[in-house]
Amino acid sequence: MRKINKLADLCWEGLTLKYVSHKEIVIPYILFFIITLIFELFLSFLFIVSFFLFGTYGYKPNIQYYMSAVILILMLIITVQLLITTMKVDKKKKIYSSSLSREL
Repeated sequence: MRKINKLADLCWEGLTLKYVSHKEIVIPYILFFIITLIFELFLSFLFIVSFFLFGTYGYKPNIQYYMSAVILILMLIITVQLLITTMKVDKKKKIYSSSLSREL
């Protein structure tokens, strides 16, 4: 079980760019997550509109429709967590690197 936890920690550190501080990598990575978040919010808007239209016209969607809603919510949660964590890690690196440059 420890190996699985270690693997999960390594994956999370890789996804959040914990050990990467090069601006040419971090900035496009954060922009990618922002664009991903905007797209997921657009999909959420479409889902809400379709849910409203289905209710208005009395259409009963199947289980796949509701499963896609759950998957979309999970994707939104993961994207927001990754974006927040990546920005926190990047901010900590900026503070740390600026304090090092002041000492020199």
